[in-house]
Amino acid sequence: MKKAFLIALIILTGVATKSIAQKLQENKTDDFTKKSVKRTSWEAFTSTGGPNAHFRISLVGDDETFDFKLMMDKVFSIDQGRTIILKLDNGDLITIENSAYAITCNGCGAVGLKGSEAEGIETSYALNKEQIEKLKAHKVLSARISTNDGYFDADIKDKNAVKLIACLNLL
Repeated sequence: MKKAFLIALIILTGVATKSIAQKLQENKTDDFTKKSVKRTSWEAFTSTGGPNAHFRISLVGDDETFDFKLMMDKVFSIDQGRTIILKLDNGDLITIENSAYAITCNGCGAVGLKGSEAEGIETSYALNKEQIEKLKAHKVLSARISTNDGYFDADIKDKNAVKLIACLNLL
């Protein structure tokens, strides 16, 4: 009886930690620049029927970025300076800017096999220290994502908001 309970407890603990655990996908020193490079795994950001988006957090030297993948079932682009506005649970708004022009390509917005043949985009948004601290302290409730075709609003599920906080805390 005790042995069965212990085994069940170990299995449940492993499943629970795996389901919410984020990890460093990359943790190295760049051979040329000698800068530390750390990147989390890609995690779901939005996926409620419309556009499908994923994020990861990268730290290269002292520069932290919100890396972003987006698929919208069409060809589109995002200019440098276009924004994502994040609405936090305390009512604050955080605006992050795209760091470089990007246009869709086949599979660029995919994480894994899903969407590997679909048009998508991958780009990065710079984060400053103040934004990082706010994002660590408060959950993101929704996002307004701007592309060159306009913008759309997306609700962020609680589990995805928790993943964002966990990814930020890894670095």
